[in-house]
Amino acid sequence: MLYLLDLLGTFAFAVTGAYKAKTAKLHIFGVVFLGIITAVGGGTFRDVIIGRTPLFYLKDPNYLLIAILAGIVIYLVPNLFSKAYSFFRFIDSVGLAAFVIIGVSIANTFLFGGNHFSLLSLLVSVFLGMLTGFGGGIVRDAVMGDVPYLLKHGSNYVFTAFWGALIFYFLSTFDVNFAIIVSFAVTLILREVVSKFGLYKKVIKKNKNGK
Repeated sequence: MLYLLDLLGTFAFAVTGAYKAKTAKLHIFGVVFLGIITAVGGGTFRDVIIGRTPLFYLKDPNYLLIAILAGIVIYLVPNLFSKAYSFFRFIDSVGLAAFVIIGVSIANTFLFGGNHFSLLSLLVSVFLGMLTGFGGGIVRDAVMGDVPYLLKHGSNYVFTAFWGALIFYFLSTFDVNFAIIVSFAVTLILREVVSKFGLYKKVIKKNKNGK
């Protein structure tokens, strides 16, 4: 289940990275490239920090293939969504939800052998889970010359990543599948329901009020 979740996160972040590049009117190489670095950037930071080599996408080509395919599709397919920003923001939230879980799981297993009963394990695993979640976006925005979105006023990206990672860390002590479900749900709720920029307040609630 974790592997499939990892691939889902890879696809989601590749889509959002490619979409941002496309809106900046980059050519196909730029779109695909931004999609790839958004998809694998956070995991690369994590693996370099903990010394996990070779990097995950060099051992398993599925990660790069999915990222490349997502970038090509986004470049070629016309914008079919009237609420494109909100739609792709939701996809980004899915990527964040998936990657904070993967980051915590890999860091805790690789560094601490799955031990959840130490303060160091807690701090390191949660931090690396968060970094896995937003590292790719930092690289993408830096390449495009933008201030990373997670640092902008009003963004709850870091807050959401923290809670998603923390919840998975504690609940996975008892049941990994349950931890995945709860962490994923909390991340989506914080990003898309609680946040004033989320899908609920920007689209659903706005449409209700407009009727």
